[in-house]
Amino acid sequence: MKLRAWLQLFRAPNLFTVPGDPLAGFLIATGGVLDHRVVPAIVASLCIYAAGLAMNDVIDTKEDLADRPNRPLPSGAISRSAAVTAILALCVAGIGTLHAGLGPRSAVMGVALLITVWLYNATTKRIPIIGAINMGLCRGLSLILGAIAGAGLDSTTIAWADALPFSFGMLTPYFVLEAQRTGWGLFSATAAAIGTTLYIAAVTNLARHETKPIVPKLAKMLPLAAAFAGYIILKQFTGRILMDPSPTLWLVALVLCVMQTGDLLKTPPRPIPPAIGGYIRLLLVMQAALCVMPGNAYSGLKTIPSLLSAFALLALVPLSAWAGKKFYAS
Repeated sequence: MKLRAWLQLFRAPNLFTVPGDPLAGFLIATGGVLDHRVVPAIVASLCIYAAGLAMNDVIDTKEDLADRPNRPLPSGAISRSAAVTAILALCVAGIGTLHAGLGPRSAVMGVALLITVWLYNATTKRIPIIGAINMGLCRGLSLILGAIAGAGLDSTTIAWADALPFSFGMLTPYFVLEAQRTGWGLFSATAAAIGTTLYIAAVTNLARHETKPIVPKLAKMLPLAAAFAGYIILKQFTGRILMDPSPTLWLVALVLCVMQTGDLLKTPPRPIPPAIGGYIRLLLVMQAALCVMPGNAYSGLKTIPSLLSAFALLALVPLSAWAGKKFYAS
């Protein structure tokens, strides 16, 4: 029973979608090559994501007592102190893994991601537009974390950053990577992160209405609009539909998103919480599409790691759906 409560606290269905962000970023940045450096990025993303979910419930305990009394903390299945301890342990594990596996600069990027997660939970989630964008950035930065793990930093950027005072020297590389255009892979990863950010922001905006009797039609339509915007961004880096697996996979996600939106627009509409789970699962298809972007392999051909990664992410869709029947995702 205790294990079930913890799995519920960490939104078990959503955890399947977390590794795909840094994995896609890594493949984009390396040209479709996988090596051991992707592991710390994936582990850190999982730790920080899980910590953020627990943090959300700790901060919202009073609100959940009224609106969601069956959740682990308000129901007493997990104590507040145990949740706080888990949050601290996950944060230390995530940043420590980055520092040990990828070095101090990647650890700083992890801290930036953690701060973004904390800002959402503590402040911005109650601000309609800013909060949704903030949550989207959490997933977008996770993808960038994977790209940085794969691409590293060029020697000129490092030398320039190291010449600055310590605090600026540690932080600067991550804010100038795109400006310096250290590689096409990082540029492509940034574009992919923007698409991911837009989609998650739209889904987060919809989730804000899950306990309200009336959901605005615009909120129901935004995830579809964001998925379409992501497709437009992706198409700038890909070939023709059906001739290239990348836009084809994203188109599949887009069609599934149309079906989800249609269910929400019906009368009576589909309940919001299950719909949120469905939208989040679509990330796996989108991540698979990003793994096989033509920009992955500079020769224009797909690599075996890219294709295998895409297949693995697609295989997680039914597992996430199965978990979604047992645990809520929002």
